[in-house]
Amino acid sequence: MGGQDQSTGRLLAGRYALGERLGRGGMGTVWRARDEMLDREVAVKELTVSHLSEEDLEILQSRMKREARAAARIKHPGVITIHDVLEQDGRPWIVMELVDGRALSEVISQDGTLTPREAADVGLQVLAALHRGHQLGVLHRDVKPANVLLEHGSGRVVLLDFGIAKFEGAMEITRPGDLVGSPDYLAPERAQGQRPGPASDLWALGATLFHAVEGQSPFRRDSPLGTLTAVVDEPLPESRRAAALGPVLAALMAKDPADRPGADEAARMLREVAAGHTVSMRVPQQAGEDRLPTQQVPVADRVEPDGAPAETEPAAPPRVPSQGGPAETATPPPAARGGRRRWPLLALAAVLVLAAAGGGGYYATHRHQQQAGGGGTTPSASEPGQGPAPAGYTWQDDPAGFRFPLPTDGTWVRSESGTQILYSPDERDHYLQFAVTVGQPLAPQEHLLQLEASLSKSLKDFQTSSLAAARINDQEGAVWEFSFTASGGRRHAKEVEFRRSDGTSYIVYVSGPEKDWTQSLRRFTTVLNNFVPTK
Repeated sequence: MGGQDQSTGRLLAGRYALGERLGRGGMGTVWRARDEMLDREVAVKELTVSHLSEEDLEILQSRMKREARAAARIKHPGVITIHDVLEQDGRPWIVMELVDGRALSEVISQDGTLTPREAADVGLQVLAALHRGHQLGVLHRDVKPANVLLEHGSGRVVLLDFGIAKFEGAMEITRPGDLVGSPDYLAPERAQGQRPGPASDLWALGATLFHAVEGQSPFRRDSPLGTLTAVVDEPLPESRRAAALGPVLAALMAKDPADRPGADEAARMLREVAAGHTVSMRVPQQAGEDRLPTQQVPVADRVEPDGAPAETEPAAPPRVPSQGGPAETATPPPAARGGRRRWPLLALAAVLVLAAAGGGGYYATHRHQQQAGGGGTTPSASEPGQGPAPAGYTWQDDPAGFRFPLPTDGTWVRSESGTQILYSPDERDHYLQFAVTVGQPLAPQEHLLQLEASLSKSLKDFQTSSLAAARINDQEGAVWEFSFTASGGRRHAKEVEFRRSDGTSYIVYVSGPEKDWTQSLRRFTTVLNNFVPTK
């Protein structure tokens, strides 16, 4: 989605004139620009993550430079061409090839799922780009639909965002115990803290193609921890639309990386599907054939922090702006189930650090949860709304029909404004807001888009950070995050809306001054992860 703000018209390095905003990624904003020296259009990526500590910002800046080096190292039509890297205003900017197209995630959400043959063709091109990277010692580590770009009119498929790539000889820019990658597309061995390899990228490719034909990732659950549990322990769901692609998905997403095909074998199977043939499966261990793997990549790290975009989608009430965060932050962790291996996930609960699919908000939320050490920052094994309230909170049963943890730092006063229910300790300088609507006719994302259109006209300097659909507690939902200027200065807001099958929708919203947004976001995450309808 294009857009404009104060950056439009700026001249970088005396050469690159910024134009419209093309979109936001895991670590920054991408702009259309004109290279005035060579008279050509380019894309420029700017690091725009905020609300992070100096240490975290340094890591992200290093990661962005790594993205440029990793992509520039791979000369392949399936990888974006990097033209230049520069520093201005104390942060890096990447100048790259401008590709006119849409992310696979957008294609799926806007046009519907791909046919098995279309998905196989996309998979072949992504696989070719990955394989070339593996030959050069580069692991991508964040293959997912949002990082696969389909060029308009040419059929070309481009792999984006090497921001968390790992390659031989690169210095470490991560801290022990950090985890990188989007949980839906994280291979089982990586979810358990084992060393990643080329087979890990192929597993993520399989999960991406599953999403392309089925409309959702195979192991998405109500929380990142629940998703990782499913990735490690649960079998691949039976595909309904994959047809001949089904056996290929099953092979790529084998739990044991040794059981997955190598690049050559995977390409053979995908070519057969793309040509409309039935796939003939080879099982090297049984047939005595040598697997044709991608070149082994030496990797010194165990697990590293991610720079992937969360997809955030909030819903805002008519009277008050709202915002939302990634689906993972919006859903409570499932209860522990008996009979499953838990030891790797106990570690994961302590190291889970993910970047927003859409931006830095998710990264910031969970990074601050890690650092805070309390206040509801550690998911409980019990069901939401059950057992002791998170530290620094007390259970609040609202007469409108929901339960949530209310902060105990101050006297929080409840008030109502139409259908909106507000709790504030300081006369609405900071506040939590809720709404329950019976018979909501609009889907959450559609409702939030409607509200966004209204608020963009009524609020000063209004700017949406992210707005996307999400599964909230296995319900249809959306998350929206935005900021605006009010009489007291710049404010930030985040909202989540989800709708039950009976048509009842719930909104959870937070708003506060930009200067202390971290505290507001931490409250929002704790409240949302423990919010339970009671009627």
